[in-house]
Amino acid sequence: MVSLDIVRKANSGLRSRLPKPVALFVGGTSGTGRSTLRQLAFNTKAPTAYIVGRNENNAKPLLKELRQLNPLGSYNFIEADISLISNVDKACERIKQHENALDLLFMTPGGISLVGRRETSEGIDKLFALRYYARMRFAQNLLPLLEAAEPRPGRVVSVLGGGFEGNINANDLDLKHNYNIVSCAMHSVTMTSLAMEHLAASHRASFIHVFPGIVGTNIYTNSFPRPLAALYNYGMWPLMYPFSVNLEESGERHLFHATSERYPARSSEKSGAVASNEGDRAAMGSNEVLGSGAYLTNWKGETSAAGKKMQRLRAQGMTGRVWEHTTNLLSRTVR
Repeated sequence: MVSLDIVRKANSGLRSRLPKPVALFVGGTSGTGRSTLRQLAFNTKAPTAYIVGRNENNAKPLLKELRQLNPLGSYNFIEADISLISNVDKACERIKQHENALDLLFMTPGGISLVGRRETSEGIDKLFALRYYARMRFAQNLLPLLEAAEPRPGRVVSVLGGGFEGNINANDLDLKHNYNIVSCAMHSVTMTSLAMEHLAASHRASFIHVFPGIVGTNIYTNSFPRPLAALYNYGMWPLMYPFSVNLEESGERHLFHATSERYPARSSEKSGAVASNEGDRAAMGSNEVLGSGAYLTNWKGETSAAGKKMQRLRAQGMTGRVWEHTTNLLSRTVR
């Protein structure tokens, strides 16, 4: 576990180490995304942050709070329904018009659903799009900006289920024919980790797939009808609370994930190095190589190597196959 003292020390050092970061938060208007964004504003001198969300009016209190936290920062809201890949492309184009480099792409969109497959007008299941395809489209579109970042390469952080990879159907990766709640979750998590390994091997950027732990957010209130949300909030949450992560601490730790030298890009000179500061020591990548550029981490900053199922998928060439499927599907979707 990376101690909270180390996390806070590293975060406070951003004022000199990364004083003017340019960051994109997808799903940053609530929960872990919002908490991490607040920490970025608090711990840097003059950040430029783009926040993608569904409703600009709902984001106004957040934008006001960020400007109060750090008046030197620039906070720009982009209203978009990113379950549609075409809207992802439009959001990325807007950023490209204003920025030449991007230090951080931080993604948390998604939710929970108890219903079956719900296709968008582009033919992708809505929840699957939010958890995986839209996130990968942001990464794909913005890789040139991430690779142009200095003094260190940019970083992609996807908050979902790193470390919980499992079986996927190689003949139905987009779950057109075998969709259910479990398969959607497993494909989203496993394909994220495989895609990140593929991208880290060939790009000047680092990729982190995070499991955030149990965090007190409004995800159930937003995802479920009122009776079910009430059952969770008043029946289940009190039992889970002792094992949960405070939302503010979650933001502090995710800012550490997003900016620490502990998770370097594969080509970084620090890859594999042993640093005197524990917070800067290169972590083990998902392929068991120090500083590999692709990392599976829990909320405590502990990284793990992919389990046997991921090892088998990697041996079958699924890292490249998953990315080829992803790019082909996304290309067809917006053609």
